[in-house]
Amino acid sequence: MTEREKPLLLLFDGNALVHRAYHALPPLTQPKTGEMINAVYGFASTLLKVLADFKPTHWAIAFDRPTPTFRHEMFEDYKA
Repeated sequence: MTEREKPLLLLFDGNALVHRAYHALPPLTQPKTGEMINAVYGFASTLLKVLADFKPTHWAIAFDRPTPTFRHEMFEDYKA
């Protein structure tokens, strides 16, 4: 099996990408509504660039639940 034929799986931490995009980009707003879109723009830009650069055969994005998880029970100051 050549390198080109090998399957490649990319896993993305969705919450981390959104958080990073929100804080890394200057405030961007949607002209008609004034809604902040920097997190969405940065998330999509990063995702599309990584997919274009690595050309994975499979990929997935995981997001944390909005409600507390076992991590919050284990560590009270858990913030992710």
